[in-house]
Amino acid sequence: MGLWMCAAVVAVGTLRTGTAFAELSAADKQTLAELALQWAADGGIPDVKLQHDPSKLVVVNLNLPPNTVLRVPNRTVSLKSPMRIQAEADMVGDLLYFRLGPFTGDKDRATVAIALLWAIGVRSKTTYLSGGGSTLQFQQRDGKWTLLPVNERWTS
Repeated sequence: MGLWMCAAVVAVGTLRTGTAFAELSAADKQTLAELALQWAADGGIPDVKLQHDPSKLVVVNLNLPPNTVLRVPNRTVSLKSPMRIQAEADMVGDLLYFRLGPFTGDKDRATVAIALLWAIGVRSKTTYLSGGGSTLQFQQRDGKWTLLPVNERWTS
């Protein structure tokens, strides 16, 4: 009977942990991605000004749910595969793009990394010392995700 009781305690503890740390929904990931991009494009990542056209954001589709559509006010967001981004850099020249994720958290708190990276074309001879990123933390307040003060950033 003692063994059965221990198993029951472990099972209840596992259920509680699983409930408290449920994975973020696709809708939450979309919202967090949009907020992170807005923050970065508004100067959170200073080198965003080096983009050929800052009104057009290129985002690699890794870590995002399938069929995600991202909207950022006053900007066009294009989701592309890593291969498509590289092919574009090879054909038209080096370009900056965003990578999001991984996304971690639950219904109350979330963390997402965002990075601005260079796709370097095969004919490029340029070495870049620009780009950057941050790990952003969000909290759910009154049914909306809110960005918490940013403490962790990196530049290259």
